[in-house]
Amino acid sequence: MSRRISIVGPTASGKTSLSIEIAKMFGSDSVISCDSMAIYRHMDIGTAKPTVADLGALKCHLIDVADPDQEFSIAQFSKMAKDVESRSKEGSPVIFVGGSGLYHTSVFDHLEPPPTDPSIRAKYANLLDQRGVDWGYSLLQELDRSAAEKVEPQNHRRIARALEVIELTGRPFSSFGPGVDAYPLASGEIIGLFPGSHELELRIRSRNETLFQMGWIDECEFLLENFDLSVTASKAIGYREIFSLIKGELSLDQAKEEIVIRSRQYARRQMAWFRRDPRIKWFVGAEEALSYYSSEYKQG
Repeated sequence: MSRRISIVGPTASGKTSLSIEIAKMFGSDSVISCDSMAIYRHMDIGTAKPTVADLGALKCHLIDVADPDQEFSIAQFSKMAKDVESRSKEGSPVIFVGGSGLYHTSVFDHLEPPPTDPSIRAKYANLLDQRGVDWGYSLLQELDRSAAEKVEPQNHRRIARALEVIELTGRPFSSFGPGVDAYPLASGEIIGLFPGSHELELRIRSRNETLFQMGWIDECEFLLENFDLSVTASKAIGYREIFSLIKGELSLDQAKEEIVIRSRQYARRQMAWFRRDPRIKWFVGAEEALSYYSSEYKQG
């Protein structure tokens, strides 16, 4: 099996640029995105996808594989990622990059993706709307206490998903795969980027300004005119706020600040996920990580 290097960490920490540099350093032809929002076409600016200029001759896989009005599952991602790996150049490292924890786990720890049935999920989503998320969480505690302990009590989407799987399979949701708190011997190297909370907020604000300058509002106008975003796609940070800006519900400054707040919250959730994993080697920035790999590269 080819060497596998995964780059994880919070949003705006510099993961994508680092992955490209490491891929070029080792002559890799495979960079695989583990980003649950970069899979959507026409959502290029807000998801900070690498551009053609960024990639050069490299190919970044598993971006632009679904339309914004389509749902996309971890099972689909896992299958496609394995297919890309099977076609990678012999002896060339495969680089994974992204901050979507479950997507990363599905590849590195062979998480068994539970089956899905949209009609059952919709049923529980409606019941949670009608009876409240507390009712749904109590039901999950009754049916699968192990799963309930790993889900935030107010996480409407995850609770509905767990109840969907339990009804569909007759198995506890927690029975699929080793579980997100199990850390078996990884089949590759996992490195993390985290510049610190203060620096990360500065990076988030700087990146958001750049994205607006690149035409993020125009991108959102196109989406509003052409697509009814799927439940998953609609959760992409920044799009909801810019939709509200376009509709006159928020000012530009309000939209920008709300995007920063949501980005910080998302970064905290990402770090809470990744910090649990003792296998990750952490770096404060891309330069430090590149120096580490550069030394290895020069040695042989």
